[in-house]
Amino acid sequence: MSAPIPRETFKTSRLMDFFSVKELTAQIGHGPQDWPLVVIKELMDNSIDACEDQAIPPALHVEIDDAGITISDNGPGIAPDTVANILDYSIRVSSREAYVAPCRGAQGNALKTLIAMPYVLDGDQGKVEIEALGIRHVITCRVDRLRQMPVIDHDQEPGFVKNGTRFALHWPQSATFLRARSPRILQMLETFAVLNPHLTLTGALFDEALHFEASAPDWPKWKPNEPSSPHWYTPDTLARLIAACVASDEDHGREPRLIRELVAQFKGLTGTAKQKAVLDATGLARQPLTALIKDGAVDRERVACLLAALQQHSAPIKPQALGSIGQPHLVRYFTAQGCEMESFKYARDMGVKNGIPYVIEMAFAWHPGLGRRCLMTGVNWSAGILNPFRDLGAIGRGLDALLAERFAGNDEPILFLAHLAAARVAYSDRGKSAVLWEG
Repeated sequence: MSAPIPRETFKTSRLMDFFSVKELTAQIGHGPQDWPLVVIKELMDNSIDACEDQAIPPALHVEIDDAGITISDNGPGIAPDTVANILDYSIRVSSREAYVAPCRGAQGNALKTLIAMPYVLDGDQGKVEIEALGIRHVITCRVDRLRQMPVIDHDQEPGFVKNGTRFALHWPQSATFLRARSPRILQMLETFAVLNPHLTLTGALFDEALHFEASAPDWPKWKPNEPSSPHWYTPDTLARLIAACVASDEDHGREPRLIRELVAQFKGLTGTAKQKAVLDATGLARQPLTALIKDGAVDRERVACLLAALQQHSAPIKPQALGSIGQPHLVRYFTAQGCEMESFKYARDMGVKNGIPYVIEMAFAWHPGLGRRCLMTGVNWSAGILNPFRDLGAIGRGLDALLAERFAGNDEPILFLAHLAAARVAYSDRGKSAVLWEG
């Protein structure tokens, strides 16, 4: 009988979850052919949000050629410690993920996926440059194949960009589908311009110049840094926010913040009288957030009680507060595209569903110059990689089927836009490509 062979236990880095086609596709929710669109969407979302945080009308410059994708903005500029956190693949980094609000994106791993993308496409080495606040970050990625773990080199040097952020993703020559996707990239960029009346967009897509001037630089909409409403939360999402706040205090070595501080973050509860009413109703006056932790987890019963008090002492947000793209902006765009404006139609529906305000806008026009239908879609002012309205729940079919029933199918030369703004949006997939909507 042969002697037993000793089996050694080996370790493999979980950081590789971002550094293969299979794993990165799972993180992004889209396959490699759509990765150029993912880059555009994530960088546009981040740049516009950063400008809105500072009440700056966004002005973005996009350069796309065989060498890669570069997007520059006029925002406040990404901080060096934020760049360092992005390169830590053991954590998520987001200022939105734990909050419920009508935001463009909140997964907390978007830039991480973009950092890994050039390496995954090339298979040998990838390179990304981020320039802001006078610092140029040169980030190269490769893999230690012996240990099966990523190696990320982060070099910093003086940079020329003092205002805003410049993000350059070097596209590997071996991944040849960037140029092939240029028509779809152009449509996505145009959709961002259509959904954001305050956006000025310039640049070039290969040999095609880009120029979309803002029609309303002071366009009113719900800003990313505005207080969210307690009426948008469920006990589970409020528990998530509380857990994130407690963990952040611990990680930074701070004293636990008071529950009153959390209450004060919500819309309609900044006044001391309202805060006192909430705390008196729950018996949580002068208590730290850790009072809501029991046996190492958030106490769901006490959180449900707190949420009920928050909602009782604050007014729901009306749909009008979210903001609308508006007919004048859409008329301007459809006219510039050469549509027959006698056929132009615009419709807007505002309402509240399950306590969540929403605004739906649609626009249509005949365009004899189009070979087939051009469908432009978006959610919360962010362009969709795919049509997000593929399943409209109670209606029993999606937007495509509804349009086909009205003789507006894929082969019809029409321009059609559909946009949903909502304080809380649920998706059926990781790539946020299909909205769950029962309205």
